[in-house]
Amino acid sequence: MSKTKSLLINVLITFLYAIFTLILVIHHETWADEAQVWLLAKNMNIFQLFKHLVNEGHPSFFYLLMMPFAKLNISIMFMQIFCWLSMVAAVFLFLQYSPFNKFAKFAIITSAGFLYFFPVIARSYSILPLLVFALAYLYPKSDKHPFWYASLIFMLANTHIIMLAFCGLLTIDFLYKNIFIKWKTMEPKQKKIFSTAFAIMTIGLIAVVLQLHGTTSSNIVIKIDTSELDVSITKVLSQFFINAVDNQWPDIGKIMFPVLNVPLIILSVLLYLSLFVILYIKNKKLFTIAFLSILFQLIIYILGYNHWIFVTRIFCGHIILLFCLWLLLNQENLSEKLKITTNCIIGLFFIFTLMNGLKYSIMDIKYNYSAAKETAQWITQNINKNNSVIVTDNDPHAIGVVYYLKGKNEIWSAQHEYSIKYVVWDQKIFYILDKNGWNEYAKYALEYLPNFKNKKIYALVPFFDADRLNVTELKNYKLIYESHPAIVKFEGFRIYEYMGENK
Repeated sequence: MSKTKSLLINVLITFLYAIFTLILVIHHETWADEAQVWLLAKNMNIFQLFKHLVNEGHPSFFYLLMMPFAKLNISIMFMQIFCWLSMVAAVFLFLQYSPFNKFAKFAIITSAGFLYFFPVIARSYSILPLLVFALAYLYPKSDKHPFWYASLIFMLANTHIIMLAFCGLLTIDFLYKNIFIKWKTMEPKQKKIFSTAFAIMTIGLIAVVLQLHGTTSSNIVIKIDTSELDVSITKVLSQFFINAVDNQWPDIGKIMFPVLNVPLIILSVLLYLSLFVILYIKNKKLFTIAFLSILFQLIIYILGYNHWIFVTRIFCGHIILLFCLWLLLNQENLSEKLKITTNCIIGLFFIFTLMNGLKYSIMDIKYNYSAAKETAQWITQNINKNNSVIVTDNDPHAIGVVYYLKGKNEIWSAQHEYSIKYVVWDQKIFYILDKNGWNEYAKYALEYLPNFKNKKIYALVPFFDADRLNVTELKNYKLIYESHPAIVKFEGFRIYEYMGENK
């Protein structure tokens, strides 16, 4: 096939991918994690952001990209389109330059991560495939474009902590391949160029550590816990393979896939391991990069954040594996038979996740991803901002409502006693009010908090509280609103009106 024809076909496939995923993006409602990023970028200056990032557990690059636009007071749709465009660019780069065959390419771009979770869920994860694929493209040319290569590693490391080991290993590889081996034969100008490029990478790695040092003591959710290590390992490893094939997120803790999916999950494990075997046999350096980078991610989940292994997180490991297989398939000494076998294994591994992506695509069009938008619309239409206070005891789940209200009404944090602008992940967020606690809080607020004087009190209670903690019928409150069920089950909402003490 001629290069021109190949280019046109790749452009066409990318265009179809872009149209399909854009339809999903347009239908997608913002949920809590997306709203948090945008509201932080909107409400903080750059110095406040860097101070706060230790509480977030994420480095700064994605927030800094969003900050100028968030401060223009435009819609969060900008962030959604930015993430979508990043994935469209990643797909074109992958189709045009990767050495995978047609079957493997089709399976990868229609896999759950690429079809839905990366392009539609607007998070920092969405720009990782573009950065990783750009690195794969530049890797053989790192000696010709050292600054571009170094800049990509800097950006990737500062996009998400789970890419730190991968970036660190690529930095060591660059040091050995382009400086250590060649140093004696280099011209002074070359020494300066490559040393500067290495310095950029190193500064990027150090920056991540400096930004996030102390996260496990600042963020109450991200804690290093080895008390039930066996349980954590089992949970993380099982979710790593189960959720890619059939994600359980709509109803946490319940295995929702049919029995027919069990063989697919078992096969996924075997195919995954066989790809590592191929790497080990044919290129131990690439095996080491893939193994240690993905192991680092799994250790983070096992020790610090094993609450839920989202599909985007799973695919962050998969794109590292794709990076290494990309480089492997470009090797001249690889036999045609092994190339076909490797592509077949890759294709099968990713195509097993196709139904998961289609399932979420259909659900996101048919249902609300989060009920935050629906709830905010009801609030603005039915609750007078001037004579009321809306209270929540669950800042993390309510933050999506805060975004959609856009200041028309404010949400008061019961624990922190301020109007919520963004979530602070401290000890207080665990102080969820029970049914009687809401009544006691209303009495306390009316007596001691000035902004509650002569105001109606409304309780905004996420389904999380009701389903997990049995917070349903509140004493001396009347249920006046309940949202429709959402894909993110716990981001449904109930609103109660405080009726005062029973006489």
